[in-house]
Amino acid sequence: MKSLYLTFTICLAVICAQAQTSISIIAPKALLDTSITAITIQDVQGLLKQACKCNVTVNDTTALVQLRLPSIDPQVAAQPNSFARQATFPYKNYPQHDYDWVQYTNGPHITLELKTASWQGVSFGLYGLLQEKLGFKFYHPRNTLIPQFTVWPLQDFKWQAKALFDKKGFHLHTQHHTELTEQLHDGNLPHALEDVKEYINWLARNGQNYFEFCLLESIDRKVWPQHSKQIVDYIHSRGLIAAVDLSLHMIQQKTFQLYKSNTGKKKQVEKSLVWLMQADWDVINMEFSTAEFIAGNYRKKEALRQQIIQWLLDNTDGTKLMGRQHVVKHENEIGHKKKGFEWDSASIALDRQRGVLSHTVMFYDMTEENAPVYRNKNQQHQFQFLKDQMKIRETWYYPESAYWVTFDNSVPMMLLPYLSARLSDIDTCVAYGVPGHITFSSGWEWGYYLFDWSIARWSWRHVTNGVLQERTPTMYANELSNANKTQDAFKASLALQQQYLKDSTLMQYMTAMTITDEIGLDALNDEYHPRPKVSYKLLQRKATQAEVNEVKNRILPQLTAFSAGTATQVAELKSTMGKNKTYDTIVQEWIDGIEITGLRAQHRYYVLKYILSYREAKLNKQKFDGTALLDSAAAVRSKALEIVKRREPHYRYPLELIATRAWDHTSYHFGYLYTVSQLHFWNREEQEAKKNKYSPWFMNIWNVGRIAGFIN
Repeated sequence: MKSLYLTFTICLAVICAQAQTSISIIAPKALLDTSITAITIQDVQGLLKQACKCNVTVNDTTALVQLRLPSIDPQVAAQPNSFARQATFPYKNYPQHDYDWVQYTNGPHITLELKTASWQGVSFGLYGLLQEKLGFKFYHPRNTLIPQFTVWPLQDFKWQAKALFDKKGFHLHTQHHTELTEQLHDGNLPHALEDVKEYINWLARNGQNYFEFCLLESIDRKVWPQHSKQIVDYIHSRGLIAAVDLSLHMIQQKTFQLYKSNTGKKKQVEKSLVWLMQADWDVINMEFSTAEFIAGNYRKKEALRQQIIQWLLDNTDGTKLMGRQHVVKHENEIGHKKKGFEWDSASIALDRQRGVLSHTVMFYDMTEENAPVYRNKNQQHQFQFLKDQMKIRETWYYPESAYWVTFDNSVPMMLLPYLSARLSDIDTCVAYGVPGHITFSSGWEWGYYLFDWSIARWSWRHVTNGVLQERTPTMYANELSNANKTQDAFKASLALQQQYLKDSTLMQYMTAMTITDEIGLDALNDEYHPRPKVSYKLLQRKATQAEVNEVKNRILPQLTAFSAGTATQVAELKSTMGKNKTYDTIVQEWIDGIEITGLRAQHRYYVLKYILSYREAKLNKQKFDGTALLDSAAAVRSKALEIVKRREPHYRYPLELIATRAWDHTSYHFGYLYTVSQLHFWNREEQEAKKNKYSPWFMNIWNVGRIAGFIN
């Protein structure tokens, strides 16, 4: 019934190719008086003006093309959406926001007709039209590709856009100093609110409706609530869900704590909640452990969780408590005990009010067989957790598009299999009816914006003229290149990385070592990311000839083959440059990211060969001189550093904010790209091998006590 749909009119007058194209957006007054739609209409009007260099108006009834539909019905918009109707447990409803577009031509008139059931659907529908049909590309919060046209470029069509997830968006992991960490925690920082709004606009433009970040304890509690209220109010003005990630009493990485001492916990928790809710948060994503790998007192944690759920029910307008399930299995947590909480019927009913997020890490999906992370063979237990929890509570999937620390953009490497893993997981989630997909994001430089942008767009399904859009891992990368050869080379680079880094498990030699890898204590020496089965320390000092041969004959050839294959693809990508400055700028970032990943393998080859040769000389009681090998490693590092220095002027945020040492709100006090600025990990590996010195404190950049929460 048309009464169920929103009226929204776009009128397009096309005079002729030589005359000026005129475009008019004609909307009912209610849309212009509602911030969700009013802000979008104004934004779209400005974007279209830039594209057509023509007159773009609002409610010009003389325009040749018009759309006339009923105004939105607030009662219809407030009805439970399709996900909420299927839930058999408390569910946080979000307005149905699927949309349809129809374009038809009648003589000189071109009509585009939008149908949707909510204000949010209007906003997503308008931006969807620009990005999915007109050629706008909202690929980075600070970069947008705007097409140029003098006549309306679209042929008549029927198009349905379906939101594959009810909640879809991003968690910015501001425990690390990424692009918006400081702006979110300090409203006095120049342009802080503007920078945050810029990202919220990016979410809205890409059909996302959920924004979350880690709140840190280092904020100024007196002034931050006013800043947070401005952020939350703007999130709501754009029709998005405002979420904050904090902890009950996590001590690591300066996480915000609801209580700090064991005396009067319940009063502290309630006081903190009152303080926090000065801004109207929709979701609180809470960490209930003291640290990520510590079980804690299960009974006490559950009692406090029940208190928080009840407080939110009694004192807020539907603020929902969520909590993530870590990749670490319960039985592997420090202090884990089999006996759990004794539930009564009232506790069970109250517990169903909270939701959970099933978290996976790195560029592995949740169903693949080999994902050596956090002492696990794979992450299939998280998939099972997801399926189990969906039966009893609101459950979302929570994967990563970057890991930082010592795995990807901190090295740096541009790990393209993130694309295939995230698309695979989205398809799995859709097949099982998972209602939410929130991506854990850890920085956008070195091509990582592409992963977030692709994930955002994969969260919608498009059918045009009855044809379902085909989805591939590189489909949106293809839109940012203007040559088939570029697209082919990018796809081949992904396949090469998939073959070597994942399928052949070469990634274990590409990552940098973590503190726990080298600490030497069995209780702390866990494999959190892929690492060699025999450590570099043992290879250089104690390896048998058989162990040396295994690495020499299997790993060294793989490193050589991968680096050579990458060089071939980089040359192919470079050959496509020079045809369009705008596209060249985008592709150059991919070239830099892919090339430095290949150089990383080459660097690992020389350092690893030095280690193996050193050990063989010891075993054979021969004199050893590995100077040439380390010189070759240093030469590769120098070549890679040239790429870094070429890349840094193009970072979208100031170097002093994201790539240098400085005091900040995190426990690190340096930007997430600081280790990249001088290729710290590469140099450290050379020096470790040269001096045969393997210690977590050797050339250490981490303040372990501060990160772990033992000191402030």
